[in-house]
Amino acid sequence: MDWKNFHKEQKPLIEQKIKEFIDELEEDNILKETMLYSLNAGGKRLRPFLSILIANLLSEDSNHVFPFAIALEMIHTYSLIHDDLPALDNDDLRRGKPSSHKAFGEDMAILAGDALLNDAFHLVLKYSTTKSLKGAIYLAKSSGGRGMVLGQVLDCKISENKRDLEILDNINLLKTGKMLMASTAGTALWCGANEKTVNILENYGKNIGLAFQITDDILDITSNEEMLGKPIGSDSKLNKSTYPSILGLDNAKKRAETFVKQAKNELQKLEYNEFVEMLFNFSDYIIERKF
Repeated sequence: MDWKNFHKEQKPLIEQKIKEFIDELEEDNILKETMLYSLNAGGKRLRPFLSILIANLLSEDSNHVFPFAIALEMIHTYSLIHDDLPALDNDDLRRGKPSSHKAFGEDMAILAGDALLNDAFHLVLKYSTTKSLKGAIYLAKSSGGRGMVLGQVLDCKISENKRDLEILDNINLLKTGKMLMASTAGTALWCGANEKTVNILENYGKNIGLAFQITDDILDITSNEEMLGKPIGSDSKLNKSTYPSILGLDNAKKRAETFVKQAKNELQKLEYNEFVEMLFNFSDYIIERKF
């Protein structure tokens, strides 16, 4: 089976588990409706998919990793809701639909994001074991003030004209890379993997995270609103420093390819199985995707 078929097989299970866990954690009210609006907006589910793929690579039962995998998607969704707010990126569209604050108001968008973040950790703590607790800690670090949120802060506070390639890499490693590292290395810790395996998967997640963000910057120029599900050209309108603006389009593509090559090099350190091969081929998708 290739990774695309495995993704096709796992995605309905991910959708089912999202519904089950939200029903378990939230009462039926406007808050739950707002949370589900963004959770069910048609995302690719790459983070929970990666988590399940890593669990299979490690011969771990998928049922054990589902709470962690769904928590990843809940945290990712909360971050998108808050990113779209007028105080941050001020985007009116997300995945082809009105952003949460456009559909429900800024108050409910903020509160739905808050609930998703807290419910994510309710989930991992409720289903955590002694073995998996390190994974929960890694997820908290990756998503908080030394991870994704710090990346958002730097993105808000560092002037565009002061951003060079090193600063841009650091912002995007924190904003995007850390949650993909949580999907790979964090899952490995949740499953009780050894230090060597965790380090390999951490480096893999770091490299595909940077390649992913470069590709996002490229798609903001080369894609269209219908395909991307959100306005294009927003980076240039805001005079944002991006990989294409600093390096040019061709060199930005080459840099993304370099990160993917480094990700694949990490995988070669693992004992081969079909799931390692899926990760290897998934790496190419990061830079070949159209949205």
